[in-house]
Amino acid sequence: MITAAPHRLPESDFSRIAAGGGDPRAIRLLKRVARSRTLLAMRFVAAETARLRHPDADLVGRACRVLSEAHEQAAAAVKRVLDEPEVATWAIGAARELVHGGTRFPPSAAANVAAAAAVRSRMPADLTTAGGRSTELPSLGTVAPGGREIRIRPDGDECVIRADGRPVRLPARPDLPAPGWSPLVPVRLGPKTITLDRWTLGSLPQPFQRDLRRIGAPEAEAWSEVLSDGIELLRAHGTAGPVIEAVSTITPLRQAGPHPESATLADAFGCVLLSRPHDARSAALTLVHEVQHAKLTVLLDLLPLLETTAAERFYAPWRPDPRPLLGLLHGAYAHVGVVGFWERQRNLEPDPRKAHEAEVEFARWSRATTEALSLLATRPELTAHGHEVVRRMLETLDLWSREPVSTSARAEAERLRLAHRNKWSS
Repeated sequence: MITAAPHRLPESDFSRIAAGGGDPRAIRLLKRVARSRTLLAMRFVAAETARLRHPDADLVGRACRVLSEAHEQAAAAVKRVLDEPEVATWAIGAARELVHGGTRFPPSAAANVAAAAAVRSRMPADLTTAGGRSTELPSLGTVAPGGREIRIRPDGDECVIRADGRPVRLPARPDLPAPGWSPLVPVRLGPKTITLDRWTLGSLPQPFQRDLRRIGAPEAEAWSEVLSDGIELLRAHGTAGPVIEAVSTITPLRQAGPHPESATLADAFGCVLLSRPHDARSAALTLVHEVQHAKLTVLLDLLPLLETTAAERFYAPWRPDPRPLLGLLHGAYAHVGVVGFWERQRNLEPDPRKAHEAEVEFARWSRATTEALSLLATRPELTAHGHEVVRRMLETLDLWSREPVSTSARAEAERLRLAHRNKWSS
């Protein structure tokens, strides 16, 4: 199996990430950490299925050998597969279920991961899968009809996949459809092309599974436009680079309310789940918010920020319900990004009404996030690194708090803040 190398977070990168920032180079480091986490999970799945004499043990063992051979031949191509958020979620979920039970993430999907790696590295491979009506190749697309015995053979610039003897020819550009081949739907994220997740290696948790939407190329163009408009806005902020580097896939959700829904899964670095944003501003803000969550998740894998988790729940000014300590830390970190967004946006809005709205948001979330962090700073459950992260976030907010805010915006921000607090208290 591919070796997962140890990682060290340089002090300069830790300081910037702890303060709520981080440049594209730091994001690439976090991506490597997330990839190592996926590899460790896959190694565990292989070892544990063998130890348990699991029905999928031979299948998983063969898949891991193919993955290692492909990595020796074309490491960059295999890393592209391992960096797929769906692969990470499957690997960690399968490892967890082998210990605690569950059926959402079958070990047999290791063969699909290996098949995708073989196709991307242009390496012949013979694999056994769980079978089914289709064969999913994470990061690439779907072969239909599927089969249990999969043979992959490069053929010039193309690739032939035989599922139980039925051939499907993947084009030289696997992002293009062909008979029996359905590629992942691409969308543009400014200068970068990303894809829409299908979540076929395992099921999403509720309510995301219920709200999952399947969209085709025509609607994907509308997604491309609004996401790229959001990136252009972040370019004007000077903050587009880390978002472009971090986001690799989008999971479309149905619109469940008046505001766009969004989320980040802890095991799926690079994936943003969201309903289609209404405009560039909401797209940009959502991407910033969710990338903050993704960054903190990997930082928590690198460094312990909490010794224990308190049983009590705490008021969170951005939620209708009280949150555990880890949830409060996540929300505060995300809202440092939100405050920074509104601090820059209020100076860019040409429309006075929208500029006022942005100033209100800046003042409201600056005060609310500072209060949440001030509470966190008092908690004994935080480690030394945890206290350092909270301290640096407070320093960031303190710098922004010195920016002038109009009297009317400050009054409106305070009214909204108190209304949320009073509603929660009642």
